[in-house]
Amino acid sequence: MKKFLSIGLVMIALFAFNPFLSAQSKIGYISIDEVVQLMPEYKKSMGEIAQFDSALQINYGETLKELNRQDSIFKADSVKMGNAVKTANKEKMKKLLVELQGFEQSYQQQMQQKQEEMMAPVAQKANQLINEIAKANGFTYVFRKEALVVYPESEDLLPLVKKKISGPAPAPKAPTK
Repeated sequence: MKKFLSIGLVMIALFAFNPFLSAQSKIGYISIDEVVQLMPEYKKSMGEIAQFDSALQINYGETLKELNRQDSIFKADSVKMGNAVKTANKEKMKKLLVELQGFEQSYQQQMQQKQEEMMAPVAQKANQLINEIAKANGFTYVFRKEALVVYPESEDLLPLVKKKISGPAPAPKAPTK
């Protein structure tokens, strides 16, 4: 990140102090995160991620419920059980407890993997869209807005992206008599 920022600052300085180069180059910036959130695919991906999360939470809840059920049965019937049955039931409950304890780590990994799987194509499409808009509007360089400290309002590509995503404005209807 520091390397990118350093390169970006050097490039900006190069263009700022060389009027010949800056006259030929058009520099813009954009927030890629905002572009991704504007895309229709983003909403679909977020819905699928939410469903996946819900399924994981249900699985956790069912495992916890089963552990509590077995614990209640064990407490109620342990007096009547033989040592072998007690040991077997304790092992079952230990296994469920270990599963529950590993759930948090597994949950984080599974959610991160699902997010990467669902969002990678959306981010790729957003980058393609930014490239198209930059080329169509004569931008030579486009930087991430988050990497810049100072930037002019007029060089933000986000309004152009919003316009492209929402499509052309509908033609006004002719009044009917």
